[in-house]
Amino acid sequence: MNIMSSLVGITVMGISMPMVAQMSIQPFMAQKRADNLGVAEAQAVGYAAANEGSTTLTATPDGCDDPIELANGAYSITCTEGEDTPYVQTVTRSFRLQVCDDNDGNNGHGNSGGFDCSNPGGGGYAGNERVFANATPGSFEPHQCPSDDPWGVQYTNDQWAEQWGWGACLPGVLWNKRTYLDSNPDDWLYDISEYGFGTHPDY
Repeated sequence: MNIMSSLVGITVMGISMPMVAQMSIQPFMAQKRADNLGVAEAQAVGYAAANEGSTTLTATPDGCDDPIELANGAYSITCTEGEDTPYVQTVTRSFRLQVCDDNDGNNGHGNSGGFDCSNPGGGGYAGNERVFANATPGSFEPHQCPSDDPWGVQYTNDQWAEQWGWGACLPGVLWNKRTYLDSNPDDWLYDISEYGFGTHPDY
């Protein structure tokens, strides 16, 4: 190899070295951003799931802004991971609290579909009979309800019926007899006493 070839080679390497170095660390930078996204999303999704359909907001987790009220009981929460770094990631998720009945039979939407928020399960008694906030589904599918709609009454059952003609999803209290017996009928959103696990001792 002559001197000219060596000089050309050295020059090319000198020019391209910063680009090569930048390219070589890109996968590590992408992985760090992905890690931060996973943490932020876990915080936001976990908070939204924990508060979906509840009557009060839980404490805001670290790394998240206080929930912002949108409308009609809906809120959004924004969580951030990697703040003050080049790899910061932010995730926002929305959820909805229970719609409370205003005690005059109208929940603010022209109907009486709201919950009695003094009784989170929506249950109670009329005479000697238990009453529930929702009608019991006619049939169930062997699929569990999602964590953000644990009884299927927010959107899941309607969506399944419309898209596939399916029955209702299984709420967590019906996954097995143990969860059924450990549940409190006062918290049921519809009557599941006839599902097949026998009469609940507290019913």
